[in-house]
Amino acid sequence: MAKVAKAPQDLNAFLISILEQGLVEGVMALKFLKEPSKVSYALIPRGGETEGMAPLFPFMPANAGKALSRLTMEKPTSKPLAVVLRPCELRAFVELVKLDQAHRENLYIIGVECGGVYPLTKMTKEKGDLVLDSYFRALKKGEIPPDLRPVCQGCDLFQPIGADVVVSLLGRDKPQLAFLTEEGLALAKGVGLDLSDGDVFTFASQELLKSRLEKRTQLTETIKTEVKGIGGLLEVFGKCIGCHCCSHVCPICYCKDCFFESATFDYEPLSYSVRMDKKKALRVPMDTILFHLGRMTHMATSCVACGMCEDACPAGIPVSQVFKAVGRDLQELFGYVPGRSIQEELPLTIYRTVEFSEVEE
Repeated sequence: MAKVAKAPQDLNAFLISILEQGLVEGVMALKFLKEPSKVSYALIPRGGETEGMAPLFPFMPANAGKALSRLTMEKPTSKPLAVVLRPCELRAFVELVKLDQAHRENLYIIGVECGGVYPLTKMTKEKGDLVLDSYFRALKKGEIPPDLRPVCQGCDLFQPIGADVVVSLLGRDKPQLAFLTEEGLALAKGVGLDLSDGDVFTFASQELLKSRLEKRTQLTETIKTEVKGIGGLLEVFGKCIGCHCCSHVCPICYCKDCFFESATFDYEPLSYSVRMDKKKALRVPMDTILFHLGRMTHMATSCVACGMCEDACPAGIPVSQVFKAVGRDLQELFGYVPGRSIQEELPLTIYRTVEFSEVEE
């Protein structure tokens, strides 16, 4: 049982209250831009402009876990901040903490029970109201809203792990705040919320989980059929234009000097000539499949399936669906859930004797 607010709380009002009471010095959450229905992550200081905050708006213009790592990479924030994160963003942030790319201290993490997000192409003024209406109606019934990002449709990790405060949405007319840690309870007491023991999630969460697991199986089977052998890789990744946008938006790809963007791949004319003589025809740009396979090798065990890579791809390659299928197989092999715990070591950094015997067999 958790401590929950006795009455449904407006998340915006709660965020404004903890700012006004001086419990935090800033809030990071989605905020509407001047153009209607367009949002961006914003860091709002105490006394700043809170109008237009939209922490539950079902779009992800960037992975907030990666944005938060930029704020806390060198050291923890000097003053306490409240940050609103979806589960995949929170898990990405935890992975970055383990990779020494972020600090968890001085952060109050408010995790949202996630119904999924829409592709950014849907973020238009004309569709905004219609999208939101159908979205929240589906969540109330524990159903998958139509037209979500494909990986969101098959995501079974839609409940936040490791948050101080959880915003429960599924099966509810209005959001319910639950306080899971001492830090979260301090915020609740600081703004005078009346609390009681209660369940964090409703029956609708279980209904959605069933649907998501079925959809995940469908998506995985489709991808594994399409991406089979070298021919499948060529078919799927053959459209790659070499822009590397997928790696630039990925929260797990953090290297400042990427091997695939290094001088190693600046070929001299002789290299092209030799390859053309061997293959008789040369795909340009070269090594696009090598790029995707190399990136997959580096980060698949930590992939949180946020879908940013696929949303950013100008060629329409189902990058996140492929990475989700491969990543899940690898993660299950190691018994690892990325972002589950800061204390849980990364699979690529530990070696166990049993693993060597398994390889020998």
